[in-house]
Amino acid sequence: MRDAHIMGFDEKVLNYDEFKVDLAKLDEPRKPGISAILRIKNGAEFLRSSIETHIPYYDEIIACYNDCTDNTAEILNDLKGKYPEKIKVFEYLPKVHPIFSDAHNNCTTYDVHSLANFYNYTLSKTSYNIATKLDDDHIAIDRNLKPVISRIRNDIASNVKKVYTFSGVNLALDCSNKLGVYVSNALVGTGDHMYFPLSSSIYFSQGVDMEVFEFKNKNYIKEYVGVLYFHLKYLKDGYGFLNSDKKRQEEELIIHKENSCVISLEEFISDESIDKLIKYHNPIEFWLRSNTYVNEIIFAIFKKKPPLRIARLHQLFQDLNGIDLDECVTKRLRKF
Repeated sequence: MRDAHIMGFDEKVLNYDEFKVDLAKLDEPRKPGISAILRIKNGAEFLRSSIETHIPYYDEIIACYNDCTDNTAEILNDLKGKYPEKIKVFEYLPKVHPIFSDAHNNCTTYDVHSLANFYNYTLSKTSYNIATKLDDDHIAIDRNLKPVISRIRNDIASNVKKVYTFSGVNLALDCSNKLGVYVSNALVGTGDHMYFPLSSSIYFSQGVDMEVFEFKNKNYIKEYVGVLYFHLKYLKDGYGFLNSDKKRQEEELIIHKENSCVISLEEFISDESIDKLIKYHNPIEFWLRSNTYVNEIIFAIFKKKPPLRIARLHQLFQDLNGIDLDECVTKRLRKF
């Protein structure tokens, strides 16, 4: 009798049909507004701060956690009680294969054990017609984020269909335990972080080593709107790679221990530093796409905005000048 009970329980747990995603449902009408999707596996370190700094800007945050052994679920449910109208919490029961693993690379997009399906499941729970991907280690830069959200809401009201891409800056601690920019990999957000319309043509697929953000609708104009957050990945235990394949974890730990150069935010946005970053690009292309008049002509002809890699460097100083890391990050972590 006991064995039958256990078998029945296992069969119930292994029935994962409710986690299979029909992408066509992303085309269903939604309310005007902005949803943030948050997918978490053992993300407790900065989870509360990430949500608290972003929640003023969004109509809802869809938080979906998977296979957590820390207090992620406790934090999410506490915040759900604090913001019942804004936070929706889901547990994704199927085990998700870790990035960089053979299991990940042999898994299809629609398999319930794929990272892509986990992400698409979270996306499917949204109630509003614009969505964005939020991570558990993002801290909002209010000065930059507030006007962008205001602009997006105005466009929603005017039925303007556009995609707004944005970036973040990776932070780390230097040898004296002072917070600064992790210059070995300073900028993050190369196309997978954006505000986008809910559509079956915009979704996540299973790619080599990690998920891929698919963008099949070529009619939407993509526009870069700036550095909107600080990324705390390299402040996490294991530099944020503990959810990766074990072999990859070991490789990344070696890389990031050897390349731990951290500089101040002021030094990072200095003329010398930005000029050095610009040298990695074609100088003629960079000059052309940084020229307002030339860009207006190119947009009039091709409906194309400057590439993200150029746009973000062009306005990097403007986005980050005068920001105090202690006020924007450190004190907010203590507060929450």
